[in-house]
Amino acid sequence: MSPVTIRAATAADVALLSRMGHQTFVETFVEGFKLGYSDADLAEFVPRAYGEPVIAGYLADPAFQHFIAERDDEPVGYALVGPNGLPHADARPEDGELKRIYLLKSAQGSGAGLALHRAAIGWLEAQGYKTIWLGVWSLNERAQRFYEKDGFRKVGEYRFTVGSTLDHEFIMRRG
Repeated sequence: MSPVTIRAATAADVALLSRMGHQTFVETFVEGFKLGYSDADLAEFVPRAYGEPVIAGYLADPAFQHFIAERDDEPVGYALVGPNGLPHADARPEDGELKRIYLLKSAQGSGAGLALHRAAIGWLEAQGYKTIWLGVWSLNERAQRFYEKDGFRKVGEYRFTVGSTLDHEFIMRRG
């Protein structure tokens, strides 16, 4: 298996990140975890979360950074980091957040997730963030264990909206 490379996304990656966001969300939650989102839920959520205008906005804002994982010049995952936006009483404007980290199903377990995680956390630390937050679905125990190995601890819970569905999420923090 070829090594994974990580690169910072550019404005030329808008369509790619939009497609990957949609694909990895469906692979992870609809197909993988068998969450029964309705077609209406997905029709509302996907453009709001992964639409090209949304992605372009993140890419144009220097407070945020997307990373793309590639193997053999093919994208296999991505991450998004920036200022913290999670709803927690202890959250401060000077805190950072690992907002998204997703892999294509075919890349899971390949080391690409760890490489993306390291690049994302490294960027946040280089920006001066001392406290880093993330949200993770409450039943995604594999991801929770992964984050715990890097010093993240559960500090709260919230509801993540996918259309009319409210998913139970954990808030984790490091620092």
